[in-house]
Amino acid sequence: MPLNLNIHQPDDRFFKSAMSDPEVVKAYLQHFYPEIAGIADLSTLQQQNTQSMRPNLKLFSADVVYRCQLRGGSGQHFHFCLLFEHKSEPDEHVAVQIGLYIFLLLREQVKAQNQPLEPVLPLLFYNGKATWRPKRIREIFKGHPGYEVLKPYLPDFRFLFEDAHRLPPEELLKLDLSYFRSTVLSMALRHKPDLIFEYIEVIFEGAEDSDQVLSIITYILGVAERSPKRFLEELENTEFKTKPNVMSTLEQLLEMGREEGLEKGIYKKSIFNLLKTAVHFPDWPAAKLSDFTELSVEVVTTFLSVKSQGDSAALSRYVRQDLLANIPLSVEDEEKLDRLIGQLADG
Repeated sequence: MPLNLNIHQPDDRFFKSAMSDPEVVKAYLQHFYPEIAGIADLSTLQQQNTQSMRPNLKLFSADVVYRCQLRGGSGQHFHFCLLFEHKSEPDEHVAVQIGLYIFLLLREQVKAQNQPLEPVLPLLFYNGKATWRPKRIREIFKGHPGYEVLKPYLPDFRFLFEDAHRLPPEELLKLDLSYFRSTVLSMALRHKPDLIFEYIEVIFEGAEDSDQVLSIITYILGVAERSPKRFLEELENTEFKTKPNVMSTLEQLLEMGREEGLEKGIYKKSIFNLLKTAVHFPDWPAAKLSDFTELSVEVVTTFLSVKSQGDSAALSRYVRQDLLANIPLSVEDEEKLDRLIGQLADG
């Protein structure tokens, strides 16, 4: 199959990539939660591996958990989880998700049995377009007829919430030049793509290396509805320190796109060749069809299995949704495809 360069879940990927850098997390805490940064020895920040904690449970598509020592040399630690929610609509039950996450982390500590329990602080970073004030668990149950009697027994906790969309760009520009500023500014302007390009110079100035430049480019391409070519054109008349690196990275992406388009064209031709050959030589075995069309034996074998069912609708779905997924088809291609599938079904 051809390489797929489509950018999926750009917010999730960008957030998790940025927050996997301890320096970005340190700046995040110092800026948004100075009281927490004030009791923490931020030089001891250590990202935690949570995969074993929830192998069959996906709570957030982007989450980062850190462990940090308290100041003062007491040896005491606390955990905090940076949770990212990007939804088109606010989530009324997000406190339930967060609560489950907190108790999963605490359960892991209990299972370890070698240290006192350490507090877990949830930091929720939201990047949706709609205004949102997340409800605490008790607030979710306020409409319940037995609420006043049951209230003392309901679990409850506060969480630290930040809404990127409400962060004024002019305030973020006051931050020291850093990748943290670039990250938060990009995400704060997520739903205002024209403003992203207005602030493009200061966004890229915080990128310190090629990986950070690529992360920002990938994010902007994913949310600002610009093709690499159009992005390149918009940057041509803009001057900033990291411009050569940005332009070079974009040109590489354009070349990858050209290669992907060429590869897709070759692959599409091979699939049509498979259909035509199967019409004219219905008795050819999978190995011979594979050799003739230069498609893998596995692809050809599956195709012949679906074809043998004699169901034209099922064959059409398989060809379009599996063999030709993400491959652009012209009107002429569609007509040819219908004709070939009809001939295969009749045969």
